[in-house]
Amino acid sequence: GESDPAPGDDATTTSSAAQTSDETSADQTSSDDATSETAPASSSGSDTWHAAIEAAEQEADGTAYEIDDQDDDGSWEIDVAEGSTSTEVTVTADGTATVDDDTDDLDDEDRAAIGAAKISLGDAITTALKQVDGTLDDVELEEQGGRHVWQVTIDTTDRDGVEVDVDVESGQATVATDDDSDD
Repeated sequence: GESDPAPGDDATTTSSAAQTSDETSADQTSSDDATSETAPASSSGSDTWHAAIEAAEQEADGTAYEIDDQDDDGSWEIDVAEGSTSTEVTVTADGTATVDDDTDDLDDEDRAAIGAAKISLGDAITTALKQVDGTLDDVELEEQGGRHVWQVTIDTTDRDGVEVDVDVESGQATVATDDDSDD
């Protein structure tokens, strides 16, 4: 009966090793998930527009079509279109969205552009930031040569106010040259 204890020992070792590796992989999985979910909201300044747009659209129940960075306090001002009206939503650095009581009429040009847009405000920003590495400053809808574009302004380390025009239908991005940005 001397060989009896050995299988028992082996079994114990194996099962505890298996447990340990399970726990480790479970931990890794959960921490990875957590990181990817919280990253956009908590990363420093530059990516908070993403969460801010979502918060504004939920708060005002519409489509965000204009965003402006409030430099002094890290908050965003976002215009949200709903039907024929426009509501301004302020989203603070911690993600609190406040709707301005005044709703304005949405002007026809903006309405037409929003109607034509296949690219969302958020997609346009993402596209522009792939073209120009920097920090989002603001986005407006503009008409250029009969086509509507998201005009995304990005501040880079070299200069402020680099404009990237993203076609609202095709998503085609054009970086404006220095000459164009004087207006």
